[in-house]
Amino acid sequence: MDAIQAIMTRKVQRAFSNRAVDDGQLSTIVDAGRHAMSARNLQPWRFIVIRERARLKEIGELCSTGKFVAEAPSAVAVLKDLGNTRWADVDCAQAVQNMADAAWALGLGTCWVGNFDAQKISAILGVPDGWSIFTILPFGYADSKKPPEARPLKARGEVVFQERFGQ
Repeated sequence: MDAIQAIMTRKVQRAFSNRAVDDGQLSTIVDAGRHAMSARNLQPWRFIVIRERARLKEIGELCSTGKFVAEAPSAVAVLKDLGNTRWADVDCAQAVQNMADAAWALGLGTCWVGNFDAQKISAILGVPDGWSIFTILPFGYADSKKPPEARPLKARGEVVFQERFGQ
């Protein structure tokens, strides 16, 4: 699947099959995150690949809007550099988008987890001072009983203008 097709067809996936994710695929996904644009090329991210079932379950229980992490065969914790307060969130978000699109192109899905107990998860993952968890991204193949969710978009004319707002 090419990049444009992955971007245009990607769906949110919150249910995963038990099928393991290949190490090579996870490496490709993380490398896609590493290749995200970064202000001043500071690359204020670190990525922790998580495959251990017990750890995924423990982390999933600490994600109030992402309990599905517990059922995923793998995840990536995206960390941000707290010393880069101006651009770290933007840069990390770009890395997340690259990883989500790369995963979709490889036949995998994910869903950005926004609410979680960062302190407890940081302790589990050994996150050092100066870094915090930006998000947890579970990765896996879709559960055939719960397919990925459609992304209804606002009408193009509602969000795209030419030269000036409203035109």
